[in-house]
Amino acid sequence: MPGGVALTSEQVRSHRILATGLARGSGSTDALPGWDLGVQDRDGSALIAVAARLDDRSSVPSIDDPAGTGRLLMLWSLRGSPHLHRRADAGGLAAALWPATDADAAARLSGDAGRLRADGADPQEAFRVVSDAMRSVITAPMTKGVASAAVTAVIPARFAGFCRPCGSVHVRELLFRLAALPAAVGLLPGTKPVVLAPLSKPFRAPRQHRGLGSFVAGYYRLYGTGRASDVGTHLGTSAAAIRASLPDDLMPVTVDGVRTQAPAGIVDLLRGVDVGAAASLVRLLPAGDPLLQPRDRAVLVSDRTAQQALWPTLGPPGAVLAGGGPAGIWRTRLHGPTLAVTISPWRRLTRTERAELELEAEIVRAVRRAAQVRLVIDG
Repeated sequence: MPGGVALTSEQVRSHRILATGLARGSGSTDALPGWDLGVQDRDGSALIAVAARLDDRSSVPSIDDPAGTGRLLMLWSLRGSPHLHRRADAGGLAAALWPATDADAAARLSGDAGRLRADGADPQEAFRVVSDAMRSVITAPMTKGVASAAVTAVIPARFAGFCRPCGSVHVRELLFRLAALPAAVGLLPGTKPVVLAPLSKPFRAPRQHRGLGSFVAGYYRLYGTGRASDVGTHLGTSAAAIRASLPDDLMPVTVDGVRTQAPAGIVDLLRGVDVGAAASLVRLLPAGDPLLQPRDRAVLVSDRTAQQALWPTLGPPGAVLAGGGPAGIWRTRLHGPTLAVTISPWRRLTRTERAELELEAEIVRAVRRAAQVRLVIDG
């Protein structure tokens, strides 16, 4: 057929809910799905996302110091954003995200690429020079400002520029963030200002792009469908840069009539997904949760007003998962020893859903280490 296999948003949405581990069938933190792509962090949200997927509701995972030996650590990875990753995956991730071409490097650097070129710098060379500089000067924990100044002092001037917000000249911001992972530099959890530190067992600096195909395949395992531009955006680059890494069996499909793509090997899973199992789950998902990441947001939320509420430009809330999709948003506020979790539903929640949300709020309380929690449901 012209548009390929016809799927519904409900099928794809249900697949994503189950594939991202929200049914809590994995048992351990290490066994959770989706570690190839990591878990984006927004002020501690990654731990809530992980805890929401564990069988033991009272279990609170921990993030290790980069200089330690623990299994989970925080890295500037996809799109230069902080993500929680397994320590063992850091070297492979660095090689996969290393730019394959100058065009790939420019796509990853976004606006910094144009500024670098205007100063006579080559984007791909910039990755190598700045990551080498970070590896050489960040030999102990340093605040971001101190580290940036130290790197700026040892790199050619063409890789730095004037920063209006801080009123000084320093290494380009996104370049600095993207160069940290290949430099084997991580982030100390919960620090403000951000503190960078070298990994206890640094991997060899990547000099060649390799392994991206496994991360692209990981995207489709989690999310089922997506255009090359969707996958490229998620990985922080362009559709052109990932085209050679797309699955060989990628085929056209439609989701509620909208054209996209899916690997042929996943299509049957999408068609036969257990919609009822997904609809039975009630969870509090933090901003940045893996389920909220894909750019084809209409698959998750069709209403435009609800989309704007869930994905505002600044200060995104969490999502209330109930009935097979987002049913509202939630935010927290700490009042002394009590953490208030306030839910703004988009429909009337059932008595069962409200009872489940009381239990889910306890997970948030445990991660936030508050003494007690109070759930408030508006409406």
